[in-house]
Amino acid sequence: MEKRSWRWLVTVLLVINLAVSGGIIVYLAGDREEVSATSALPFETVAQGKYVLYIGTNDKDTYTQQIPLEEAEQIVNEICCKYVEGYTVQQAEGGWADESGTRTEEQTLVYSFDAVQEEDLIAIMDEVLLRLNQASILVERQDLTYCYYSGEA
Repeated sequence: MEKRSWRWLVTVLLVINLAVSGGIIVYLAGDREEVSATSALPFETVAQGKYVLYIGTNDKDTYTQQIPLEEAEQIVNEICCKYVEGYTVQQAEGGWADESGTRTEEQTLVYSFDAVQEEDLIAIMDEVLLRLNQASILVERQDLTYCYYSGEA
């Protein structure tokens, strides 16, 4: 066969391969949606999503912890209760480097909020920044699909 015939044949086979692969991917994606749509659990998707705040406890000026972790947690809990109905808190260890390259490790409070309004989240963060003398708070946003399971009764 000539070079052109080979190129043409390879091109046609490539197009067929892509078309078949695309069909399989579309089929599998449709299959996945079907499975989740038939879930026995009453999942809901919320537009607000889930937010996670990572709040360090070292003072922004001294790079040392001025407020004990339990007291800092109590302060943030009180602030949260003014703006949201519920939250989850965990204690963690974190590390970071500032703009000058200074490395710091600190105890960190991790707060999770489901379906919270951003205005409320911003109000919480503004108060926490002042009360704990923080330079910033890391905010993570995730899409949220959830349900509350109460048993089969």
